[in-house]
Amino acid sequence: MNVFSNKTQSKTYRSFTEWDFYPFLMLGCTEVIIGLLQLAGICKSSHPDYPFTGSFYNPGPYACYLAVLLPIAVFAFRNTDHKLTFRMARWLGTGMALACAILIPASLSRTAMIAAVIGSAIAYWDELTEYIAKHKASYLIGILIAAVISAGGLYAIKKDSADGRLVMWKVAMQAAADAPLTGTGWDNVAGAYGEAQERYFESGRGTEEEKMVADAPEYVFNEYLQVAIAFGPFALVGMLGLMAGAFIVAFRMRDYGTAGSVAAIALVMAASYPLQFPLFTVTITIIILTAWISSNHVSVSMSGSALTVLACVLLLTHNQKTDVRTGFACGLSLHRSHDYRKSNEILILLLEKSADPMILNIIGKNYQALGLPDSATHYMRKSTLRCPNRMYPHYLLMQLYADSVSFDRDKCMEEANAILSMPVKISSPAVDDMRRDANLTLQSLKR
Repeated sequence: MNVFSNKTQSKTYRSFTEWDFYPFLMLGCTEVIIGLLQLAGICKSSHPDYPFTGSFYNPGPYACYLAVLLPIAVFAFRNTDHKLTFRMARWLGTGMALACAILIPASLSRTAMIAAVIGSAIAYWDELTEYIAKHKASYLIGILIAAVISAGGLYAIKKDSADGRLVMWKVAMQAAADAPLTGTGWDNVAGAYGEAQERYFESGRGTEEEKMVADAPEYVFNEYLQVAIAFGPFALVGMLGLMAGAFIVAFRMRDYGTAGSVAAIALVMAASYPLQFPLFTVTITIIILTAWISSNHVSVSMSGSALTVLACVLLLTHNQKTDVRTGFACGLSLHRSHDYRKSNEILILLLEKSADPMILNIIGKNYQALGLPDSATHYMRKSTLRCPNRMYPHYLLMQLYADSVSFDRDKCMEEANAILSMPVKISSPAVDDMRRDANLTLQSLKR
């Protein structure tokens, strides 16, 4: 059935106009033009380590943004209306889809690739279901083989990244379970995550493989868990309800482009961090609004739209983030100028806002300089648990136990052995120096 034909429309289905496509196509086309110019070297990328980022600072969220808009471009490409403005929408959709076919794979973002494929498949739902009906057995076998091969390939592209994300989600679920019903606040998610990761590895549940890929993220790469930690379970349920309702409404109204985009949003939110960007947040809101507005039930349309706008406003007004980098730089500067107490006053407050173990290291060094070895040991030990693959906190503990004030031969040897037995992820002069000092320390203690 051609969903664009007026002859086939009834009051059950949505009647489409060119304005259903143009706002999203203009957003998408603007981004793909920027990305293509960056990829060609004509424009500078927003990040020196990546050839293209669009208007974002990382190709991951940029590719996810394109993946969210792609189903609408695909749906626009399907239209057969001969009106000039509709033909223009089709041309724009075609151009954007072709550009996305270059930019999304080039980004190596697995989340974006999966979201783009599934969202586009929903945009072609009529043709897809017709094909399945005609070639059911062969289609299912083919899709199964393709899915297995694709999943293996996408996992192999960045294996350590994928493993690290699984650890992150496992720890984030524990952080969400430990958070109060009203949440910790958006600004405190990273700090809550850091504490949860310490407890996880302290419990002995973490495997050696998990220890090697554990990190200190600014966000948990899953907006459902991020919202659950920040605002509590009721906010999470409300967000899921809005998204599920939007998809159902759009799908029932045969607005497969919007339905595909909502599905892509759901996938992107499960493995990336779109709500960290105001542009992405507003775009998601507009897409979900479009889905709710398409309902032919006024009460459903108005209530869904009002709740969506309210959720967007609340999120944008409650997602302020402390500038942790500036705060840490200030604390580090005070440490280097030997104002240890003032340094700790600043850094201890940052622990609620950040999972970075380096903050713990400097706090520990401050306490050591103040002649408080027990407090120094506490924070350095927390750092070893927060990111077990980091060598530096073990090095600090080794130095602490070797100090005449807090000398402990056995613990000093334990930390030196930990440094020498720890796998080196990335070799550097600093790592070589720490391993050399650990060797010298062991030799001196064995005499």
